[in-house]
Order: sequence, then C-alpha cells, then structure tokens
Amino acid sequence: MKLDLDRTPTGRSDLPIEARYALEFDPIGPDKVVVKGALLVDNLESRCVVHGELAAVTTVACGRCLQDFGLGFTVPVEVVVLRDAERESEDADTLVIHQRRGEVDLTEALREAVVLALPQTRICRDDCKGLCARCGADLNEDQCSCVDDEFDPRWDDLPDLDDPAT
Repeated sequence: MKLDLDRTPTGRSDLPIEARYALEFDPIGPDKVVVKGALLVDNLESRCVVHGELAAVTTVACGRCLQDFGLGFTVPVEVVVLRDAERESEDADTLVIHQRRGEVDLTEALREAVVLALPQTRICRDDCKGLCARCGADLNEDQCSCVDDEFDPRWDDLPDLDDPAT
C-alpha cells in the first residue's frame, strides 16, 4: 500500500485499503489476515497524517477447543509522515515516517498495526467448554466419561483463607 505525497491533495481525503498480510510471528496464530476499509489522510504543510480504523478478518484456532473459526476485529491506524526532518513527533504511540516527497510505502506500518490489534485471547464463542483435561475430548460435542476428582488430598494441610479462625 503506497501513499503518493506529491499527488495527495491538501486537506482531508480518503485512502481506500484492501490488503492481505502474512503474519509469520506466532506458530499458533493466523497465517493471513484480510484488511479492508478506508483511512483518512490529512495532508498538512509539514506532515501527512493517516488515521482511522480498518476491519480485519482471519481464521484462527480457538484457545479452548482448538477448532478453527473466523475472527473479525478492528485495527486502529495512526501514521504520521513528516516532511520536515528537523521536527519530531510528540506522541510515542504514533508511527512516524520521515519522507519529503514521492511515494511512502505504508505496508509495514499497516502490518504492524494488524499485529498489535490481533486479540491475544482467541475464543470461538463465550460458552465454549473446551477440551477435557484428561482425555482431550471436545466438551462442546459430547460429554466424556472421565471421573472428575473433586479434591486433591495434597491441599489438605493448607489453611482455609475463608475461615476467620485460621
């Protein structure tokens, strides 16, 4: 995704985005993410600010049952392109690119925004029961025949924190 600084009109304009990013940072994370939307471009005298939110969709494995499901999330984006190399950005959360003219490649900045916005906890649905800790059966599909031990005797000697006498 490129932004042409020389052809971008002064003032506010839209930058349509439709891209596919490969995320090769996590062995259990998504491989590819599709990002769509439009960002606002505020072209000022000494800087060009690209900001807004994009919609992202990917396929990931559930953290409880390990089944693949489609995950949609929003990606907040804020990139500042400074044309005056002497100035520095005041906001540490904003990605700053120094370039006077020509095309600015926003690919890596958008990919970084996608990686930062990707939810760390990926659950297929709120009522997902996950897998049985003993036999590995998917508890969403059927009940397993494992016996659930209510209490581990190794904890007998610990004091009860709810009892005011201890």
